Amino acid sequence: MKPRHVEGLIFDLDGTLADTRADLMAAVNNALQRLEIPPLSMEQVCQYVGDGVHTLLSRALGPHHQDIVEKGVALFREYYAVHLLDQTRLYAGVRETLEHFQGKRKAIVTNKPLDFTLRILAGLEIESHFEFVLGGDSTVERKPHPEPARKILSATGVQGRLAAMVGDSSADIEMAKRAGIYSVGVTYGLRPVAVLQAAGPDLLLDDLRELRHHLV
Repeated sequence: MKPRHVEGLIFDLDGTLADTRADLMAAVNNALQRLEIPPLSMEQVCQYVGDGVHTLLSRALGPHHQDIVEKGVALFREYYAVHLLDQTRLYAGVRETLEHFQGKRKAIVTNKPLDFTLRILAGLEIESHFEFVLGGDSTVERKPHPEPARKILSATGVQGRLAAMVGDSSADIEMAKRAGIYSVGVTYGLRPVAVLQAAGPDLLLDDLRELRHHLV
């Protein structure tokens, strides 16, 4: 199949560019421990990640502890701010893929708070690849709402049909579809492959390095 021409690429962060699972789990479980609540498994934390810190802690605390969600968020942020790069690493092929597409306009759209996002990009030494970075607190609406993607398109002047969104979650795929952007799902991230497949991405990849064979 002929490669698709794009002028802009939008990437998710957690589960797409960076494996953040261990540090997220540690921060969640530190908060739970301090609130005298049993810890969660890696699988459980991964199921809860993706819709912002407040939603993450709300899910982690469960229905019987919704009265202390704000306390949980504060504890999570306090710990994660210090430990967000303890075990977080780039997935295989990320750096070379970003370098391959160095001539394209590139941006990050994540539901992670912007301050944490910027620190991770800097710590992993990939911040220079991105012209724009939007966190979950950068816009009124967040993924899967199309507002973040539309904001990137407006800022770059790239038309939706000439842009692609790369992510590991149904929220990434839905945002792309609602914004009229080509959607690419990666199977190695935080979500079960079946969930990603059900979202109906235009392209599904097992390795980010494959992207160069599909987009030019």
